[in-house]
Amino acid sequence: MSRTPSDGVRWPDVVVATGGEVGAAITARDWSATPLGPVDGWPQSLRTALALCLHSPAPTVLWWGDPPTPLPNDAYLRLLDPERPAEVWPGDRDALGPLLADVRAGRSAGPTDVPVRRGRDDAGEDRWFTFTHLPVPDESGRIAGVLTVGAETTARVVAERRGGSPAARPQRSDRRRSTDRGELDAARAELRLLRARSEQALRRSEALARLAGALSSARSRDAIVEVMTTVAPAVMDAAALRVAIALPGRTVLDVAGAGASPERLPVDADVPLARAVRDNAVLPLPDDRDTGVCLPLRDGDGGALGALEVRWTGRTDDEARGSLLDAVTALCSQALQRAELTGSAQAMAGFAARLSVTRSTAEAIEVILDAATTAFGAELPGLAMRDEGRRVRLWYHDDVPGTLAATFHDLTIDDPRPIVRALHHGERILVRDRADFATRFPGLPDPVGRHGMVTTVALPLFGADRRPIAALGFGWRRERPLRDSDLALLDTVADLCEQTLERVRLAAAEHNLVTRLAGRLRSSSLIMPESLEVATRYRPAMSGLHLGGDWYDLVRQDGDRVAVVVGDVVGHQVEAAADMAQLRTVLNTLIRLGVPLEEVFLRLTELLGVGFLGTCLIVVVDPAARVAHVARAGHPHPVVLSAGQPPRTVQTANAMPLGMVDRPMTVTTVAFRPRDVLVAYTDGLVERRGRPYDEGVAALHRSLTAVRDEPVEAIADALLHDLAGSEDDQALVVLRHLG
Repeated sequence: MSRTPSDGVRWPDVVVATGGEVGAAITARDWSATPLGPVDGWPQSLRTALALCLHSPAPTVLWWGDPPTPLPNDAYLRLLDPERPAEVWPGDRDALGPLLADVRAGRSAGPTDVPVRRGRDDAGEDRWFTFTHLPVPDESGRIAGVLTVGAETTARVVAERRGGSPAARPQRSDRRRSTDRGELDAARAELRLLRARSEQALRRSEALARLAGALSSARSRDAIVEVMTTVAPAVMDAAALRVAIALPGRTVLDVAGAGASPERLPVDADVPLARAVRDNAVLPLPDDRDTGVCLPLRDGDGGALGALEVRWTGRTDDEARGSLLDAVTALCSQALQRAELTGSAQAMAGFAARLSVTRSTAEAIEVILDAATTAFGAELPGLAMRDEGRRVRLWYHDDVPGTLAATFHDLTIDDPRPIVRALHHGERILVRDRADFATRFPGLPDPVGRHGMVTTVALPLFGADRRPIAALGFGWRRERPLRDSDLALLDTVADLCEQTLERVRLAAAEHNLVTRLAGRLRSSSLIMPESLEVATRYRPAMSGLHLGGDWYDLVRQDGDRVAVVVGDVVGHQVEAAADMAQLRTVLNTLIRLGVPLEEVFLRLTELLGVGFLGTCLIVVVDPAARVAHVARAGHPHPVVLSAGQPPRTVQTANAMPLGMVDRPMTVTTVAFRPRDVLVAYTDGLVERRGRPYDEGVAALHRSLTAVRDEPVEAIADALLHDLAGSEDDQALVVLRHLG
């Protein structure tokens, strides 16, 4: 096979490279004022159908849009009268409109015989062509165009006309009848040959149209490979076809064939299919009883995406096969490149989504190492950041070999290796291969190369002041030419990582500020009685300046009685914190003044009105009487854990939230014996988006059961750890009766 496929499949380069005179004219024309609009905006279905039309060896024209715009190929134009270049439909154009309308509406439109009066054959007859009309769907499945394919049928039409009906034939001499019979037999033989060729061309055109449509519908790489192995063989009348996919930077090829199990083939294997990818060249298969060829599938920059291995039974000199191979490889290459770009976009969207929910630097680093390289198919990611003084710390995954990781211990900021240099100087370093590394870093050890990496990248990440704050490194085990689209992806990855690291850094600073301020607002100098052990916790939400409205308070009363107060004011801004401070102060005062528990929330409403919304729980613990009195204003129920029993939720009468209480409340009294544990909390501890509230309470019970015998400080820490992940503030009080 002497023909080679085109070197590029970018649109509209493929039209210029392989579309002949018509392709050059199409790309040179300004289509903005036409119904089709600018070329850059043409849909993929139109581009694919046009590529199919231009590659067809038969006279072919694509009609697209409404009204239909004709896009013929060179073979079609050769049928036309050169003195009338605007005329693109041979014969009676008035019949074309209804015919195309029938095809686009899904109604049958059989083959049409049309005379072409651009010269006559040797007998002085008109040349005749049969045209078949195929519907072309767009991305939505609607019939948007019609592909018209022609085949010359002059011999058949002439023979049929000469044959006529027996009754109508004039009487001729025996000698003349013998001559006519010989001519008729010769015409019929030529007709059979032309009909066979016509049917073959039509079959190929229809199969090519099916291939183009199926490739346009396939979304994933696996779906495209399945289309290639099941539909493409019929286009080329191939006895067998295999597809090898070369994922970027990988050292093995994924090979698939119709009816065969997928296999892995090393890129450096000494077989034509692997060499076609490795050398990016067309290679014939070894001579045997069959003929075959391996053709590379190329991206828009000419790099190998994979290869096709095609075999035919027996020898053949079909000249049309070369054009078919060009068309098939171009269509398959376009589909694979589309799948690669789609996969990269999906990977980047997933990466961005995962980064958006990180709450700390540690979480951000974990996501970056886990997902930043997915869009590139790269391996062994590492993230370098400055540590104390001049030291540099490198984070990496557990799958990094220990011998490789050991070479990056004890790094300092002046280390000459690429990832530290990127961190120190803010320089993006792309190393094409290990020879390039040796040239650019003479005398420097290359542990990354010794562990199989060929192409490597060190990507600096900048803070808001445009100073480098980190560097991301990764690589591939096979040389990976980095195209412009890859460099754009690198920039996108860097932007996402920079924004996330800056966000979590600011959040951490704000969190520290809020925690210190919250501690001042919520701290108590209360000296607890010896019969009670208490632990308190407050954890603000981690997004924004969440100086929230959750609070706790402990108020000592006469004897050893202690009032535990836990509340929540709606909101997460400074206003909510101000409301919280006001409520906390008023409630503390009412409790200290000895206001009966059932009247505390009513008095609060009388004093402050209804200008706020929140919930509150007051539990007055009396260790001497071994009871606890509970008043609840719309707040989560407390939990009591008694010795030898499962945790139980303290049920109380329904009550309105703060600011809406207009009558004395019912007080619930429960037993609180030695070794019992009481837990009071705000809803941020158990409430999660997308999860029923009762499931959160059940999780609290399970966590509490697991640490029931621990000190209250350990219990509080365990609850916050086990019930992490809240988007809200969390306040918690854990109290134990020591006896």
